[in-house]
Amino acid sequence: MRFCYDCEDFPCHRLKTLDKRYRTFYHMSMIDNLEYIRDNGINRFLEREEEEWRCPECGGVICCHNGLCYQCQLDRLRQKKHKYRWDE
Repeated sequence: MRFCYDCEDFPCHRLKTLDKRYRTFYHMSMIDNLEYIRDNGINRFLEREEEEWRCPECGGVICCHNGLCYQCQLDRLRQKKHKYRWDE
């Protein structure tokens, strides 16, 4: 087995719990990502993710945990009280 979607229990309770937390706090879904990989392949998934998480300001990488670019928004990240939460 390479990916969770290969398992007969996909999505299992543990993955559903993780997925709910990531949807709530980090604006992404583990289950949706795995289904996309299953249906479209890992290369297309990586291409999509590279585009989705690219900073429109500098082209750097945006962190899925807080929505900030690690190149041009480091000062803002350092000032955040909850470094691993998106601003709502």
